[in-house]
Amino acid sequence: MALHWTDKALAVVAPQAAMRRVSARLALRNMSAYYDAASGGGRTGSWRTSRGDANASSGRRSRLAFISRDMVRNNPIATGVVQTIVAHTVGKGIMPKLEGIDDETLLKDGKTRLERHLKSKAIDWRGRESLAGLQRLIKSALVTDGEVLIVLHPGGQGTYPKLEVLEIDHLDDGAFRADVAGGYVQDGIEYDANGQRVAYHLFDEHPGAQGWFNWKGRAVSRRVPARFVTHVYRQDRPGQERGVSWFAPVALPLQDLADYEDAQLVRQKIAACFTVFRHTNDRTSSVPASLSPGAIVDVSGEDGYEFAAPPGVEGYDEFTRGQLRRIAKGMGITYEACSGDLSNVNFSSAKMGRMEMDRNVEAWQWLILIYQFLEPLGRLFLQAWALETGNPKRMSEILAAKVDWVPPARILIDPAKEIPPLVDEVRAGLTSRQRAVTSLGRDPDQIHQEQVEDMKQADRDGLIYDSDGRYHAKPAPPVAGANQEANANE
Repeated sequence: MALHWTDKALAVVAPQAAMRRVSARLALRNMSAYYDAASGGGRTGSWRTSRGDANASSGRRSRLAFISRDMVRNNPIATGVVQTIVAHTVGKGIMPKLEGIDDETLLKDGKTRLERHLKSKAIDWRGRESLAGLQRLIKSALVTDGEVLIVLHPGGQGTYPKLEVLEIDHLDDGAFRADVAGGYVQDGIEYDANGQRVAYHLFDEHPGAQGWFNWKGRAVSRRVPARFVTHVYRQDRPGQERGVSWFAPVALPLQDLADYEDAQLVRQKIAACFTVFRHTNDRTSSVPASLSPGAIVDVSGEDGYEFAAPPGVEGYDEFTRGQLRRIAKGMGITYEACSGDLSNVNFSSAKMGRMEMDRNVEAWQWLILIYQFLEPLGRLFLQAWALETGNPKRMSEILAAKVDWVPPARILIDPAKEIPPLVDEVRAGLTSRQRAVTSLGRDPDQIHQEQVEDMKQADRDGLIYDSDGRYHAKPAPPVAGANQEANANE
């Protein structure tokens, strides 16, 4: 590092001070050199840095949601991505299961009520969907819009909850107000002085409903207390109050791929137009405005034939695979699930890809659907059940119970290779049978009850099945030192 003239001058009168000054400048230069990405210009010129918080940085979320809806309507890749995420996360539904009730009569009564109120269309305010159907609506809206609203319609005492799923458009995000009882309203959400949500400002009808302004006169939202509204979204940054479409990082690659495929389709059509030009002395002949496959076109010139050389379509597969891999990675799924291309898959590669995707699916199930939506719903069910009984003792038992949630069964890639290790873990005591069954997305209590019924029916009819472990189970191995201890006791 060359010395500045001030350093040289200072070195004449105060050498130690000049040395400290030069050392500090050198240390500062070395420290900044470690972070090339923080420098400006050149390769970093395309970055858009912002100091905005999570809410300011996602201010155009509505436009992103509208773009995502258009892609899902018209782009088969986007449609397939949403269907794949919903199918893996929800499947046939994340089902409720009662826990913490020992009384058989009370437990049977609770299971009956679960079937009647949570697993039927009685849960839907509009009476169209079961709980599994509402979960699919919620998850689909989460991927496309980034957030969704669930409104609870309360009734009288002992009334079980009824839910209405609303698109986020019902939220009056134009409502901004300060000093509301010490709090404020921002993006249609009302907060108290401590920053806790106390109400949502919602439109009764969807703002995009056909003719709505003619029916209602003008768009006016109404205040709904927060205890009646569940706002479900994925929080990607601390302090984030609203969700953003999951398609945000892949919207441009998706559109670029769609445009590229349209251009390739036109190119393929041109390549299919294998045309023969027949040259004649007829000066009135001319090249037509369009060509068709197998056509023989007369053109003026010396006698002879000339064959068209249509363009090729090389490089299509490589480019498309690369784009689909980017899209799949951005959406948290595998390339195979995004594209449907299984040409280069074996068991090991499929399992490695599924392991990463399964972790994402598990996070979507538990951190979003279960913890934000289903667990509060389970508590509402228990409260309604307790109030309906009217028995103080029963009420305390019910309120002390819990509604657990069982995600859908995970489809095994190769059961012959995946089941034996699971069996070995149970036998070695590394996991329980219930946990192993739950990891496959099945209800261990239901399986146990069905096994008991199978055994009773087989014993009643005098049948012995190969699957009945009572007749084929091997004796447990002897424990080391057990014989010596038994002999000593004798």
